[in-house]
Amino acid sequence: MRLISLCLLSLSFLSSDHPEKEDFVVAMENGGDFKVFAIKDSDGLIDNYRANIAAAVCEDRICYDVNLIFSWNLIGEFIDFEVLSREPLTKLDHVPFSPKDYQKLHSILRNQDLSFVRIPAEELVVKPEEPKLDGYSGATKETVKKEVIEGALYTCYTLWHIANGLVVDSIKSHTAATLKNKAMVTKIIHQKSQTHHYFLINHLSQKGYNENIVALLSLMSESKGYFSKNAFEKIPESLFESKLVQDYVIADYAELDYYTQKAILNKLEKVKHGPELSQFLLKQISLENTFQNQKLIALVLRHKERETFLKLVASLKINSIPISHENLKEIQKINKAYQINISELAKF
Repeated sequence: MRLISLCLLSLSFLSSDHPEKEDFVVAMENGGDFKVFAIKDSDGLIDNYRANIAAAVCEDRICYDVNLIFSWNLIGEFIDFEVLSREPLTKLDHVPFSPKDYQKLHSILRNQDLSFVRIPAEELVVKPEEPKLDGYSGATKETVKKEVIEGALYTCYTLWHIANGLVVDSIKSHTAATLKNKAMVTKIIHQKSQTHHYFLINHLSQKGYNENIVALLSLMSESKGYFSKNAFEKIPESLFESKLVQDYVIADYAELDYYTQKAILNKLEKVKHGPELSQFLLKQISLENTFQNQKLIALVLRHKERETFLKLVASLKINSIPISHENLKEIQKINKAYQINISELAKF
């Protein structure tokens, strides 16, 4: 995090005769709105979003205006704010924010795990008939005190809800509309941010997946958690028929976690696959792989070439792999053409 300092803002951005029209307007919960501008990089691609935030804040019945510049990244995550040197933020009794206050405000606006922002504003302070408490709700006062800047409770509350409110969905929608541009997809992939990558797989069209499948597959080896599983669930089924994706499965399947492997097998159930993939799936059937064996057997049985079928039956017999009732019925059905001895097959 860079230190927040009082600074002069770009006159070109703040001036009323700014030559560029805003990209969209966002309403504020307490009335009013603000204009959001998509800031482009040297290649003409969106780099971030900015807005001049002018809002009224009341602290202990004293109201004043705040005037800042907010910025967000491509998927609506709050990045930073800037303050006019002639309009610094103040606390109760017009005490200016200290450098530590600005740092804490920056941390607050980027934090999605705060309790005080989920409390209705009218419940943040005690009612007048409860004078013994120190200005905060008795039930939440200690938590609130730790989370906010002393003397600037409503400033923190108001600005957090602006930074993390309706603008987030508006930014996501605006960025999603640019994903027809392959260069924009590449830019998001290169962000090295899993939240950006989740956004991408959730908003790409089928054409977008077709055009960017190589880059998307490259993300799998770098991903953490359930990203690979979710990504394979989003990839259109038609792409699983491609040699590119099937070759990836053959090369990288063993390195993927169980849930990702399961997602891949679920997709392969619905598409055609070549003999190379069938041979690979056949080799994955083992006594150690009991959770996936029935799905693997069913997939291999879909490739009804004699050689593949004979190898499958031989492997099941030699290794005493139990077979489900459904898979046994399919084996018997296919075997009507080949007439081999399947009596020693183990069954559930």
